[in-house]
Amino acid sequence: MLTGGLVLTVAALVAVAPRLPRLRQRYDSNALSPIAGKPDADPGDENLKRRLAAWVTEGAGNGATLLPWANPTVPCTLSCATVMADARLTVRHFGYRLAGYHQLDERSRLGGILYRIGVQLRPLAWFLPRRADEPWDDAWLDTVNETRIKALAHWLPRRPTFIVLDHPAAGVTARILQALRFAEDHADQPVRLLILGPLSATELAALPGQAPRSLDASSQRKG
Repeated sequence: MLTGGLVLTVAALVAVAPRLPRLRQRYDSNALSPIAGKPDADPGDENLKRRLAAWVTEGAGNGATLLPWANPTVPCTLSCATVMADARLTVRHFGYRLAGYHQLDERSRLGGILYRIGVQLRPLAWFLPRRADEPWDDAWLDTVNETRIKALAHWLPRRPTFIVLDHPAAGVTARILQALRFAEDHADQPVRLLILGPLSATELAALPGQAPRSLDASSQRKG
């Protein structure tokens, strides 16, 4: 019995060993900056939230692998979309819930600690598909400097990541997308970049890769 238990213990350790480096991954505050503060009580546009939810999950894969040393398949690693500036409140509500902050609001202090521990240990369950309520990493970038762009050029996501560019200055969107090419080529987690605010035709033409998808209601009706 003891021998059998020891064998199972060793087998379990061997199985999780390839996943242990993922437990050391941390949120990169040089590349990203999280949503600050709880959104206003007004929940915003529910229809836009549904469009955002469909967009972030499209091509994201389910996060599961058959073997612990394998990387999950992500059909679309990097996707970019735009919404009008007046959607800011809705986007904040969506990002807040996508990142799981509401889970902490609804729990006790002890419950919040246990929730965080569960999130940190999630990479050990490589065989389980990603749940719809699993938190994504988030970033809300309203100012972008050279340091952040350089950090993004070498950044790899530890989990699915939702990035909002809030009213980017001229030329910033193209530089951010160019920096994210490294993640697009090497990441095993989906990255979704949402541009909040208008982009001129000149800026759109200068963007690398495929043109961003518009999630505005008027564009949806035209489509």
